[in-house]
Amino acid sequence: MMSLLVQMLIKNKDEVSNPSVKKAYATLSSVVGIVLNLFLCTAKIVIGLLSHSVSISADGFNNLSDAGTNLVSLLGFKIARYGGGSTHPFGHGRIEWIMGIFASIAVLLMGIKLAGTSIDAISNPQEQIFSVGVVIVLVLSIIVKFYMYYYNKQFAKITDSETLKATATDCVSDSIATIAVLVSTIISHFTQFEIDGYCGVLVSIFIIFAGVKSLWEVLGRIMGKAADEETKDVILKMVEAHPEIIAVHNLMLHDYGFGYFVVSMRAEGYRKDSEQLYTGVNQISYELYQKFHCDCFIQIDYLLEDEALTHDLTEQVCSVMKKYSDEIKINNFRLIENGFFINITFDMVYPAELQKREEEIRKDVSDRLMSENPRYHIIIKGIIRRERFSLHR
Repeated sequence: MMSLLVQMLIKNKDEVSNPSVKKAYATLSSVVGIVLNLFLCTAKIVIGLLSHSVSISADGFNNLSDAGTNLVSLLGFKIARYGGGSTHPFGHGRIEWIMGIFASIAVLLMGIKLAGTSIDAISNPQEQIFSVGVVIVLVLSIIVKFYMYYYNKQFAKITDSETLKATATDCVSDSIATIAVLVSTIISHFTQFEIDGYCGVLVSIFIIFAGVKSLWEVLGRIMGKAADEETKDVILKMVEAHPEIIAVHNLMLHDYGFGYFVVSMRAEGYRKDSEQLYTGVNQISYELYQKFHCDCFIQIDYLLEDEALTHDLTEQVCSVMKKYSDEIKINNFRLIENGFFINITFDMVYPAELQKREEEIRKDVSDRLMSENPRYHIIIKGIIRRERFSLHR
């Protein structure tokens, strides 16, 4: 069904790097999710009331909360479709993340409410009415939810949407919860042991867990996550086509939601190759725009070719750092031309216990080098147990 809808409703469906195509996939997923969840909600609540089963009714209200989540996500997707303007030059894609927070909180509250209802059912159990219709509805729900998991997972990969990733995870939780309800219904019918309320609590736990997981993933995206290795590899291959670029540092992907991001990096080479460097970085910017529809900012740094000075300064930095710890490492040490000045820049990789002394170490190193030559500008990047990503030849 989804393949047919994609064919009918999404133009240029294969251009998955295009932000507008990503948004079309996300919107379609939300609309179909609303329809399917409302269908399951109606069927389960009706069956739950007729069979006096609180766990089936709870599962139905869970589907209602899922429909509400899809509706909120759809609103977020709609707002995210607006492009950049003077107030928000990078677009509105991050609105989806904010909507994801509200949706996750709604799921949490629904799970807590249903847990209370289920506990009441344990205290005051009601005899369930078993029928073939109950089994059919629950089995159908399991099939539908697994199908929803499948297409949400596929669309999440296309759109890189945290909301759709969370929705796919929630679909798995819903399927497991419904299986628990089905088992509860069958056991209660054949053993006369009322475990309906207990299964309702189990369903509630699944709902709460899904809400917490969804909230955590959205918050993680807002706090910032590293670029995926696939995208980095694509960028590096573009760089490797230009041998005049000696190294790349500070490669960053600034994520603004729905596939729109800004690439920034520092490309290093020698002044003698300045013309080729300028042409190369402009070509890379154009290729990135063609492939990802993104903006790109590349700063060219001209390396200073002086091996003796580089070795001497490296030794001085190491001697200062040894006073603090032998575990401090220096990576990517380089000298960069800066007019009258010389930029001395490197990565300082240090153990976590020295984090509070990072500024002290920086100042100590800077004072040592600048006492020798006030023309030095010291740029130190502190890294805790993690090496900077870079390209060398």
